[in-house]
Amino acid sequence: MTTGRFYARSVQTLGRLLGVEVCGIEQIPQGRALLVANHAFGFDVAFPIEAISRVTGRQVWALGEHLWWKVPVVRRIAASVGVVDGRRDVATRLLSDDQLVVVLPGGLREAVKPRELRYALLWGKRFGFVDVAVRTGSPIVPLACTGADEFFDFVGNPYARGRRWLHARGIPVPLPARILPIPHLVPLRYVVGEPISAAGVDPEDERAVHRLRREVEGALHELIEGALARRIGVPYP
Repeated sequence: MTTGRFYARSVQTLGRLLGVEVCGIEQIPQGRALLVANHAFGFDVAFPIEAISRVTGRQVWALGEHLWWKVPVVRRIAASVGVVDGRRDVATRLLSDDQLVVVLPGGLREAVKPRELRYALLWGKRFGFVDVAVRTGSPIVPLACTGADEFFDFVGNPYARGRRWLHARGIPVPLPARILPIPHLVPLRYVVGEPISAAGVDPEDERAVHRLRREVEGALHELIEGALARRIGVPYP
């Protein structure tokens, strides 16, 4: 069995044991599409990727952190399971070839955020993924995750801590609230939203690109809010 097949079966088995739920896969277009997800714990994105691949029969590529490609062992493992270097040219090439690509614009900053910022989208000035979607004519599909943000209770500013402890910028050091970082058992739910068209947007029009990103953020926030509300039985339109 290849590494990829073993990985997919392992993710599927773990997903069943944890009761992972992935909804809305039928929303994914037939051709190219850029799936934009909130960056919760991070590696949990393997669950919706495996489910989408299994249901549609298509390869799903995930744009990974540049840092991973500086570590040979991590680079090989990531590549074997469909993770590619998250460069703009890589995403452009895949989308131009009518592939499905997943991006988590928040990156590490969003993955290790403190508990006070759970479910916040920390995208800052990152507009590259919107630019790629516009230039390749790819619909943007919001992919919301609830649950993974609650695995750990991180506290404080991990980047400030990294500067203090490691004397290095850009390397976060997350700190759990408890001495033993035992993860909470939280139900994981992923919801695929309706595609948002990037057609007709001028990539040179900065205001139009920013407007499209705000639309994507709004759609993703709405999916997250709906999933959280339904989880506790609150009616949500």
